[in-house]
Amino acid sequence: MLFFTFPVFSQVVKTPFPVTNLAWSKNDEFFAFTEENTVFLRSCSNYELSDTLGIKNIDKIMFSTEGKHQILLAITKDGYFSVWNIESAEDGFLKFNKEPYFKLDCKNESEIKAVTFSKNSDYVAVASDDNSIKLFFKLRFTKDAIFKELKGHDSEIYSLNFSKNENFLASTAKDGTAIIWNCNSLSEILKLSEIYTQTEIPVQFLADNSSIIAPENETSFCIYNLEGEKLLSIDTLHKIKGIKPLNKENKIAIVTENDEIELYDLSKEKWLGYIPSYDFSPLTDFEFNPDNSRILIGYESGSIFEFFVKDVLLSPGQKPPKKITSAENYGELNSKGGTGSSSRGWGITNGTFKTRHGKYLCISLNLRSAPSPYNLSAGFSTEFLTYDLLPPFYTGICVSPYIGFPESNYPYKYTKNSTSLETPLLAGLDLCAPFGIFVMPFVNNEIGFSAEIFAGTGVCLLWNRNFGAESAASKPFISFNFGTKLGINWKYFSLNVAAQWDSVQKIMISTELGANFKIGEKK
Repeated sequence: MLFFTFPVFSQVVKTPFPVTNLAWSKNDEFFAFTEENTVFLRSCSNYELSDTLGIKNIDKIMFSTEGKHQILLAITKDGYFSVWNIESAEDGFLKFNKEPYFKLDCKNESEIKAVTFSKNSDYVAVASDDNSIKLFFKLRFTKDAIFKELKGHDSEIYSLNFSKNENFLASTAKDGTAIIWNCNSLSEILKLSEIYTQTEIPVQFLADNSSIIAPENETSFCIYNLEGEKLLSIDTLHKIKGIKPLNKENKIAIVTENDEIELYDLSKEKWLGYIPSYDFSPLTDFEFNPDNSRILIGYESGSIFEFFVKDVLLSPGQKPPKKITSAENYGELNSKGGTGSSSRGWGITNGTFKTRHGKYLCISLNLRSAPSPYNLSAGFSTEFLTYDLLPPFYTGICVSPYIGFPESNYPYKYTKNSTSLETPLLAGLDLCAPFGIFVMPFVNNEIGFSAEIFAGTGVCLLWNRNFGAESAASKPFISFNFGTKLGINWKYFSLNVAAQWDSVQKIMISTELGANFKIGEKK
């Protein structure tokens, strides 16, 4: 295979917010991406920003056609469904009509658990907290809709998906039950059980409209026909984060725990290869164009990459290139949408930077100066940090036990109960709350820098090196402290230097070497 013999060109769009949805137009001339409350429309030819549209609490977007018109479908997490016409302006830009020509409020008194719409916007489905589904049918001439309630689930429904021909609806519930509904007769035609639901990957239809794909366990999936017969089972040997059928043929894409996209041809029962991750933040969405020749990949960092699939699909055992060279930048997003930029390497330049997201557990070994007659103290610290409140800033809590070692010519003598004690150690525990900033300014590696201030309290005492009731050689001393810390990070590792003032031990300088572990990974 001759992949990457020449530089691979991709346009990178950089936004200051996580990318939540990606969609290609049906004529393959433009694409859209979203953050939580805004849709951005860009040209595929020059990547210029054509228009924006404000929609609060977006759950899903999709392009479709009605006659010769391109339309955009959008539904929010709280059940508002809208359809917009997209027109060409005199300057060649594509733009939204700011008012939808069709809209539907699907929200009722119940709490909404899942929402979706069909490819041609004829149907809208809404699952409520009473385990029922309302299936809305759009009446185009009256700009209204009628609905029918579907009941059959005994637990919370977490996903809804229509077949591409709009004939069927698949609903998946947390008890591992999936139901296939006939949208025309409004009847249940198939009920599957023992669906793997821990990752909440939905049951979906393949491009042939007569087969469905369902997760079997954390590493495998299976294919059923509409009679419930299992046709195929494939173990990917990787934890699966997401499954997406392709637009044509019975091919699917699997997102692995490493954010790699694996492609499978189900007709040939063959693994086609994989697309590596091109960003250091989690993959949030990807979308193939109508003929599956190109792919958009969006990340939590706000990066969007576009590739020709044949250029980035790697065969088994093939490693990704060290560099991806992007095309020249065309245009900029407005202030609401961030800055369009291109870069050389696996990230973003043009004055932007990356930071961490999520929650981390940091464990460090440290050495620090100690007050005379002690030379230094050694210990470890355990920190819980969260970057979700105000990235790139973080906050958290830190616990640091330590032991101080005396000088060789320790000038004091201690007795307890008429017994002479060995030179005591200094034992202590600090509890503090850090507040800092973490940035990764270099786009082609994982080097990051942190700066923080912290404040807290501590306790220390003299320890006679024994355990039990007679372990303390002095009363405990309560103190208050504050300080500052600078650090450099590479992947999981960190090196920090800190200066701290303590009301008992006064000024102390410390160094730390630690490891960082992400917890509560976002899905």
